[in-house]
Amino acid sequence: MPRGTCKLCQQDADLQLSHILPAFAFRWLRGSSGSGQIRHSMQPNLRVQDGLKRYWLCASCESRIGQSEAKFATLLFYPYLADSGRTFQYGPWLMHFCTSLSWRLACLYLSEGRITNWDAESVGRLNEAAQEWREVLLGNKRHAGRFQQHILPLDRVESATMGLPQNINRYLMRAIDMDLCRASDGIYLYSKLGRFVFLGFAHEPHPNHWRGTKVHANEGTLGPKTYILPRAFGDYLNEKARKMAERMKSVSERQKAKIEEAFHQNMDRLIESDQFAAAMADVNLFGEDALLDQPRD
Repeated sequence: MPRGTCKLCQQDADLQLSHILPAFAFRWLRGSSGSGQIRHSMQPNLRVQDGLKRYWLCASCESRIGQSEAKFATLLFYPYLADSGRTFQYGPWLMHFCTSLSWRLACLYLSEGRITNWDAESVGRLNEAAQEWREVLLGNKRHAGRFQQHILPLDRVESATMGLPQNINRYLMRAIDMDLCRASDGIYLYSKLGRFVFLGFAHEPHPNHWRGTKVHANEGTLGPKTYILPRAFGDYLNEKARKMAERMKSVSERQKAKIEEAFHQNMDRLIESDQFAAAMADVNLFGEDALLDQPRD
C-alpha cells in the first residue's frame, strides 16, 4: 500500500486503491449479464471484472465516499431497477454521491494529461469546479453553487419519432460510462451507471435549459416526471450508443466463439437476465436486425 498525499483531505497517509466509478455498478453489471462476464467497449476482446482504480484516498476519505455510495446503491439504484415507476425520496447523501462522481472524474482528467490541448481558461474552470466539489465532499459546503449536480433516470425506449441507433436500449439500460465533455459553451463531467446518468457542471452558462434533473442539497424526489434537456444532449447519448456498437463489432472470431460457448452454457440464466431484457427492448423497437454483428455479452 503506497504512502502519499490523499487527494481529498490533503493529508499524508497510506493510500487505498480507490474506484473512479463505484464497484457496486460493476458487480451489478456482471451479475445481471447472464454469463457473469463483462467487456469494456474500448477493448472488447478482453473480459474485465472491474473499472478504473487509483491510489488516491486515505482510509478515512475512502470511507467518507463509501457511505454515500452505499446509500445510493441501497436506497435508489437497486430499488429503481426493481420498480422504475415509483417516486423515490432522497436526502443529502445524493448530493454527496453525485459530487463524488464529478470530483473523481475531474481529478482523473486533470492529473493524467488528458486535457493537454485545452486552453488555459477551460482548464481553470475545471480546476475551480474540482476545488468546489472537494469542499462539498469534506463537509465544508452543502453544495457547490453554480457547479451543479444533475441526475437523469433512464428506462427502455418503447417508441421513437426520430432516428436512433439500434442498440439504444442496451446503452441506456446497461452501459457504464464516463466522459469529460466540452461543448461550444459548456464543460460537463459525465458519468453513467446503468440506468442513471450524472452530470457535473464545470461550466454551464444556461442552467435553465436543464429542468427536472437538478440535485438538491438537502432533499428531493426522483421518479416519473417531465425532464427537459438540451437537444444536443440527446444527440450526445445517441452518439455514445453508436460508438459502443461500432467498437463491439471489432470482437475477434476467437472471442466470439468464447461468447457463444458462454451463451449456451448459461442459457436459462441469460433469458432471465437484465442483459436479455435490454436486448429484447431493442428487438421490439427495431426488429431482429438490432442484434446483427453484436456479441451477446
